[in-house]
Amino acid sequence: MKAKSTILLLYIAWLIAAVMLVLAAFEKQPDSFYTFLRWICCAVFTYSGVVSFQMKRVLWLWVFAVLAVLFNPIFPLGLDRTQWIVADWFSIGAMVIAAFVFRKVSKT
Repeated sequence: MKAKSTILLLYIAWLIAAVMLVLAAFEKQPDSFYTFLRWICCAVFTYSGVVSFQMKRVLWLWVFAVLAVLFNPIFPLGLDRTQWIVADWFSIGAMVIAAFVFRKVSKT
């Protein structure tokens, strides 16, 4: 039962992050939104990495670690808007694919 609740929490976190990333990709937001987005995404991707580690999904651990570093708010990367849009869509894609992979793992 604990694994199912962990996956459910992960799905909720991914949904929140994905909605924020879509908003960031589609239209220009205030700077405070992007700062908040970095904090949320970094936390979500770090948590995703921890869950991946617990589930012994090493590839996903690395994917989420890279995304956590990309969105890290302490030492931000100096990407321009188009590069961030690509990173946003890549992150959304990674979460969607991970949702299917982790769903299959949680059923077994």
